[in-house]
Amino acid sequence: MKAKRNTFIAILFLFITVCVLQAQEKLPSLPSRTPFPVSLSEESTSNPDTYYRLDFVIRELDGEKLVDTRNYSLWVQSGIANSTSAGSEVPYPSGSFTNASSGTTKSISYRSIGVTISCRVREDNEGLQIESKLNISDVLPPEQDSDPPTFRKITLDSRALLTLGKPTMIGIVEDPASRRRYEVNVFTTKLE
Repeated sequence: MKAKRNTFIAILFLFITVCVLQAQEKLPSLPSRTPFPVSLSEESTSNPDTYYRLDFVIRELDGEKLVDTRNYSLWVQSGIANSTSAGSEVPYPSGSFTNASSGTTKSISYRSIGVTISCRVREDNEGLQIESKLNISDVLPPEQDSDPPTFRKITLDSRALLTLGKPTMIGIVEDPASRRRYEVNVFTTKLE
């Protein structure tokens, strides 16, 4: 009885193994690489020995009038995710409460504002490409002293071909609540 059971288990094991091997042969092969990694946290197959300087220029316009220009530079290695961030914690009134000893007191909260740039540069047969994510947040002053501040957030997620030595427009974002517009350019220099 034990011998029959062991023989049955061995045959079942061989049957399962053959089925698994046949199923693996029928799976379609995936392309060897995709234009961009799924996320900036993944490493890519680009040449890791190539370095670039990326100069991001963010222009803020009100209609056609230039309001502000911000410049950010990153030295990046091809295929590696890079990021930079600059900002502040802004206090704003978030309510009031009654304190028995001092009367009415205003409650203060804080909100982060600033700029965050995440990017990856890679080379392939189409040329030099950038995958970038840009977040800009700021606070608008209240129209009256009693009004709470208005916080604004702009996000740009783009992929573009870069040209060495020339600025490349990677996106334009318009604020739907105002006439403000943000234009983002990248100037790319290969480091030797």
